[in-house]
Amino acid sequence: MFVSHPQYELPYPLLFEEPDTRYWRVMALNLHTPWFLLSVEHVAPDEPDMTFVRTLCIGWEYDLVETLRNLDSSRVKGLVCMLPAWQSDTGQWSAREIREVWLRGDHAVLVDPNGEKFEANPILEPVGQAKLELLLRVAAARPRGRGRSGGAS
Repeated sequence: MFVSHPQYELPYPLLFEEPDTRYWRVMALNLHTPWFLLSVEHVAPDEPDMTFVRTLCIGWEYDLVETLRNLDSSRVKGLVCMLPAWQSDTGQWSAREIREVWLRGDHAVLVDPNGEKFEANPILEPVGQAKLELLLRVAAARPRGRGRSGGAS
């Protein structure tokens, strides 16, 4: 789903490096299908009182579901579904914030902040009367101050 090339590899400072990890400045999408940004809070390994948020780019609905199944949902700080042009009202890639993820059979049903349900990968055949099972509910983020309008803060 995500691809990159050697010339885009970023030599990262040792302070942030994890074993067997590589860092990239540029990645491309080789398919125009929905994908996800999942922000998860982690505890700093050497500082138990310090946390940081790491955001995962997840290319498939299946991987999103499996990641959420194996994650303490209280650590999830945000989830965004990136929709390709063919699935967006704008005709361009667009982002849609997700507040809930439900399972319907093997597929995820997503709920945005307005309560609208949708499927990232529309199912061609109806699933039928499959029961919905709540997988994740993301707490609403507190609005951040953006300073005064029209000038520096």
